[in-house]
Amino acid sequence: MKKVVLIWLDAFSDHYLSPDLCPFLWDLSRNCFFSRISPLFAYVGIKHCFELGVPINTHKIWNDHVFTGFHIGNNVQHALFRGLLRFVDKASFSDGLNKILRYALFKVSKVEYGTPHLIPANLIDFFPVPKKSCESKDLYEVLREHGVRYLRKEPKLNRSESAIIRSIPKLLEAYDALFFKLNSLDRLGHEYGPLSDAVKQRVSFFDDMLKKLVGTLDKDAVLIVMSDHGMIPVLRSFDITGFLGNKGFEYGRHYISFVGATYVSFWFRNEKYRDAIVKELDKLEMGRFLTFDDKVRLGLDKIGKEYGEEIFVSEEHNVFFPEFYHVRKPPKGIHGYAFGKYDMPIFLMYGDVSISSKKSKIDFIDVMPTVLRLLDLPISSSVEAKSLV
Repeated sequence: MKKVVLIWLDAFSDHYLSPDLCPFLWDLSRNCFFSRISPLFAYVGIKHCFELGVPINTHKIWNDHVFTGFHIGNNVQHALFRGLLRFVDKASFSDGLNKILRYALFKVSKVEYGTPHLIPANLIDFFPVPKKSCESKDLYEVLREHGVRYLRKEPKLNRSESAIIRSIPKLLEAYDALFFKLNSLDRLGHEYGPLSDAVKQRVSFFDDMLKKLVGTLDKDAVLIVMSDHGMIPVLRSFDITGFLGNKGFEYGRHYISFVGATYVSFWFRNEKYRDAIVKELDKLEMGRFLTFDDKVRLGLDKIGKEYGEEIFVSEEHNVFFPEFYHVRKPPKGIHGYAFGKYDMPIFLMYGDVSISSKKSKIDFIDVMPTVLRLLDLPISSSVEAKSLV
C-alpha cells in the first residue's frame, strides 16, 4: 500500500505549466506520469465525478444549486435569515468580503451555503444545494469502510496554504492519505485574470513549495497534483437580465433564471414566454441555447429539469454580469465554458508506481479508482472508470 498525497490546485491551467513560470513542475511533468484532464462543463458536478468515479449522467449533479419550482415561495421560517442576508449584502464593499460574511451567516444559521455565492436574498429558498441521489459510495466512504486513516482540508485563506504543504511530511506519519484542495489560484484568477502578475506569482509559489515537498517524500509515498479547470481571460460582459427586462420580460413573473458567469439556466411560466424569450436570445452572437445533441456531447442529457428547462451558454471570453457569483464588478478571469478551447486542467502523479496505460487525456472519473488502487483497496463495480495504475 502506498501513502497518497493528493493536492488539488483549483484553477491551475495547463497554460501555467511552462519552464519559465514553474520550472520544477514543468520538469516533473516530463519525468513522471502527466496528462491533461478532459474539461467538464460542470460546477459542483466535477467534485462528484472525482469522488464517485461515475459521470454526471449517472450521479445527476451538475450545478451548485437546483430550482425548486415557481410554487415554492419563500420559507416563512427564513424571514429573519433573509433580512440579515440583505444587511450583510448591503454592508459589504466587495464580492469577496460579501462571500466571507455570507459564509459566516449561513454557518451560524445552520443553512447550507455550498459554493460561495451571492444569490439574491429573496431567491435563496428557490435555489437550494442539490442532494446526492447516486447510491454509489464515494471515495471517503470507501476509505472509512476499510479503516484508512485520511485527512481532508480546504483552507479558506491564502496564507494557510503554505502551512498545509509544509505540514505534509509530518502528517504522513499519522495518515495513509491526504486530500488538500487549495483555492487561492481560483480567487486570484477571478479577481486579476490568468495573465496577471498576482496569478504568476502564486503559480511560482506553488512550484517552489511542491519542489520542497517532493524532496521530503519517502519512497512509499505517491504525490498527485491535479486541477479541476483552468482560467480564461474575460474580454466582454453582458447583462442578460437587463436585456430581457428592456424587451418587456419581468424576472419572476415571466421566467426565473439562475445566472452564472458562463451560463444561464431558465425556467418559464408557460410556453408562450418560453418561445418569446428564446426568440430574443437566439438573436445574440455572444451565446446560444444548448441543443439536445449538445447535451449528449457534454454528458448532460440525463440531468433533470431542476437544472434548467433551457440552458443558454456564452461564447469563450464572454461573461454574463451581474450574476449570482459576481455583482459589483465582472471577473477578469473565468472558467466553465460549455465548449471552451483555451486551456485544460492537469493531472500529475509522482512516485514509484507502474502505469497501466499512458493517455494524453484522462477523465475526472479516473482519479477515484486510481487512488483506491494505490491504497490496495477494492474498486466497486459501480465505478465507471479504470485505475491508471
